[in-house]
Amino acid sequence: MRIGTSNSTKLLDNACVNEYKIPLIVMMENAVLAAFKHMDIANNQKYVIVSGVGNNGGDGLGIARQLKAHGKEVDVFIVGNIEKMSECSKINYNILKAMDISTNIIDKENLDYLKSKIKNSDVVVDCIFGTGLERDIKGIYYDVIDIINQNKNKTYSIDVPSGINATTGDILGICIDADKTISFEFYKRGFLKYATKEFIGEVIVEHIGIPEYILDKYDDKEYITDIELIKENIKIKNKFSFKSDFGKVAIFAGSRGFTGAAYIATQAAVKSGSGLTTLISDLYVQNIASQKLCEAMTLDIDEDEKVKKLIKGCDAIGFGCGMGDNEVTYNKLEYVLKNTTCTIIIDADGLNILKQKKELLENNPDRIIITPHLGEMARLTGHPIDYIRDNKVDVAKEFAKKYKLIVLLKGYETVITDGEYTYINPIGNAAMANGGMGDTLLGIITSFVGQGMTNFMATVCGAYIHGYIGDTLSKKLYTVNATDIISSIPKIMKFFQK
Repeated sequence: MRIGTSNSTKLLDNACVNEYKIPLIVMMENAVLAAFKHMDIANNQKYVIVSGVGNNGGDGLGIARQLKAHGKEVDVFIVGNIEKMSECSKINYNILKAMDISTNIIDKENLDYLKSKIKNSDVVVDCIFGTGLERDIKGIYYDVIDIINQNKNKTYSIDVPSGINATTGDILGICIDADKTISFEFYKRGFLKYATKEFIGEVIVEHIGIPEYILDKYDDKEYITDIELIKENIKIKNKFSFKSDFGKVAIFAGSRGFTGAAYIATQAAVKSGSGLTTLISDLYVQNIASQKLCEAMTLDIDEDEKVKKLIKGCDAIGFGCGMGDNEVTYNKLEYVLKNTTCTIIIDADGLNILKQKKELLENNPDRIIITPHLGEMARLTGHPIDYIRDNKVDVAKEFAKKYKLIVLLKGYETVITDGEYTYINPIGNAAMANGGMGDTLLGIITSFVGQGMTNFMATVCGAYIHGYIGDTLSKKLYTVNATDIISSIPKIMKFFQK
């Protein structure tokens, strides 16, 4: 699913009309029909349509026509200067007049009438402002939105809840509190901002008949990950497969007091399908982990020659979980990068040691994946956590582009980017908010890279499968732990292989 901004929406509309000669009224009617499918007409009878005078308002007038044709009670209210109504909106407005569907022009004198109709309705359909809104809402518009929010039963917003900047997610003074948002062609980038989540409700993205090659031309290269993408990229196991076909990986992890991190990351790699997996840790961790790891090998990190020989033959290496934020860990990472050419996936203490020494990243282009949470990203960039939370896509893209690596920025709607292409992971839940989840994710991604996926797609798929398992298990479990995820990986991988 594509992510778009107000600018990309505008460019797409202009291209459809001017380059490809698709009349705007055709696209508007397609939008009307697409939105109408989600009006829940089987469960509702009374609708109030509140439209502006732009093209978003025209969508509302068209929806009113469809609702009336299906026997629903419809009250239409228009806010704004009707003399400035857009051309396509006028067409739908004139159709309503011809059908003898009354419309009410909102002013200060009839706000109480609007309020009474909203109170008596099942659904309010918000079509006041679309994706082009950038100014703060004031005056009669502010009053109308406030009345809707205070008196509604349910509100469905068309394309974007009125009052939200579609690009930034900023609330422009006031905005509609939507129960459902029916958006067209793009999942709006502003919906990714945490502050918008309480206002957008359920988001549905509908296509309105724009050909794929036109969408491709005006694509911002930002997407929501979907299940089909994952199925297309998971490596298939067949009767001719051999363990060497699924990669040789190593996991550098663990220290005294953090043996669990070493076990979890290693076992996640094993269960995700790696052909051969080796945990490399200090002797204390090795002695404990080797008693628990049946399918993985272990190696003492201080056996230099054995370590060097092993890592030179690896297809991917995971580094950092539970190793400690200290000079020893930094030296080990420097050693690994110097003595290998394969991809390195860095997490946890592997990231913490880089906060003042990012030259390792600068000197290793196109072979590093980092998986920070917000706090780790703050230490790497110097930005406050609140700033990163509100600008996570831009922060991640900027860092990925600067250091020529892949960033997986964890959190609600995890961001994965190489600086050019960006995917947003839409799944995962609060039941997974406990220790070991990052270690599990590192193991999965390391395994996928080792199996031959591209670095970028291994990261996208790893994040999705990790979250998918968490969502599946949380339907029955109050808390989903790392070991729960790991034990479910083979079953879910089999599902994705179909």
